[in-house]
Amino acid sequence: MRRTASAAPTGESIHTYNVCSLSWIRRRDGLIVVMNRDERRDRAPARPPRRWHGADGGFTAPVDGDAGGTWIAAKDSGVVLALLNHQAPDDSGVVRRVGEGRRISRGLLVTTLAAEAGIPDAARLRAAGLAAFAPFRLFVAGLSVPPRVFTWNGLVLRARQLDPRLGFLTSSSWNPGAVIPSRHARFRAFARRHPKPTRADLLTFHAQADDPRGTPWAICMARDDARTVSTTVVDVGPSGVAMRYRAV
Repeated sequence: MRRTASAAPTGESIHTYNVCSLSWIRRRDGLIVVMNRDERRDRAPARPPRRWHGADGGFTAPVDGDAGGTWIAAKDSGVVLALLNHQAPDDSGVVRRVGEGRRISRGLLVTTLAAEAGIPDAARLRAAGLAAFAPFRLFVAGLSVPPRVFTWNGLVLRARQLDPRLGFLTSSSWNPGAVIPSRHARFRAFARRHPKPTRADLLTFHAQADDPRGTPWAICMARDDARTVSTTVVDVGPSGVAMRYRAV
């Protein structure tokens, strides 16, 4: 498949922090993934999407300014990988217990998996050495790959199939037990208003910076310590793969 391209970046760090909102539309002739990246205000700015080499011809991904990895990657084969943080009330104790010690940046896991041939699965994730990574969720989808999410809670890896046509994932390091359900409710309301949403509809949804309870609850969020810093859009179709990135 055709793709956007540029030189491959290098660089590593053991630190990363990903809090994001992601949605997708998947139809017979195309896949659209839109992702807001929410980051701490003290992190270095990310670099725009660049070309990375890989076994399947390579992939396109933006570059984390601190860790050198990425939070979203589009393989030339049309498979999209996206990383979200994992906070869940029922796993909060697990997350705390495994949160100690040195960790490898989860963004480097995305670049490792995207560079490998084939489609990321549970076996490939386990082979990457999950104990070295803080908890996360990994979204994987493609034209011929039904959307799924792999959740690593620090002790157990789980896989779950997602809605094959339209869906939403989000995370929040602040008040996750309330903010995450609230954002999902907002997406359900959006889906009722837009039963066949367009790319423009998804972008409008991800640009919403208002919420009656305050900006920390919004899809395009803002808090004293963090804010939405970028929106990335991946279009996959019969003619190829394209990634567009906009700093907020």
